Amino acid sequence: MSPAPLLVQLLSACQPSEAEKLVAAAGAPTVEAALAACPEASGECQAQAVIRFGAWPRCGEVPDPWDDECRFRQAEALEHADDGSGAFKLCASTRYVVGCATHVAGQQARRADTIADADLRWSTLKDSTDPRYAFAYWRGFWRTHIDRGDAPPLESCASRVCSEAAGKEIEATVDQLAVPCAALDRPPPGWIPEASPASLAAWTEALSHHCVPDAAHPVPSPLRRVPEKR
Repeated sequence: MSPAPLLVQLLSACQPSEAEKLVAAAGAPTVEAALAACPEASGECQAQAVIRFGAWPRCGEVPDPWDDECRFRQAEALEHADDGSGAFKLCASTRYVVGCATHVAGQQARRADTIADADLRWSTLKDSTDPRYAFAYWRGFWRTHIDRGDAPPLESCASRVCSEAAGKEIEATVDQLAVPCAALDRPPPGWIPEASPASLAAWTEALSHHCVPDAAHPVPSPLRRVPEKR
């Protein structure tokens, strides 16, 4: 074997493998060191390096499609800092706009303690995103307060989207908890406000078609739909 091919083999043997480069990047002390350690073809490694250090301006250096993942995570970071408008605008720049904006909407709603707080917060956010994310926003609000056991009365809703989101989350709760149909004959759970006919009606309606049948109640009642006004 001539000296030249032998030298190439020796040099190749000294080069770290792709797996070793990934390990080095994950343990690098700075974003510059991490990016330098990444395999050239690994956009995922580059994105993770930028994300780990929060070096968001460098998302633009990450190759497609991982630059979108980088901006998604940047949007999450903005939401964590309670910059919902900035997060929504960044979501719109990614291919994951729907998932990103839905996530941001739900997280922003979880910051509101009351329906009035939630209304005010959404009023400052709605111009930064598509109106369709209002439903995800209100579902996030209701999910939080149902889980906390302090859901407000549905009568407090000032909009249809608020009350419809509440109904969906009440249905999801019945389904998730596998509430037996026998619960139709029992008092509603403690998070249903006693002085709220609307909340009680939503709970009863959800239970009537999402409960788990048992021997005494073999078939849930059919869904009762109210004709929409035209």
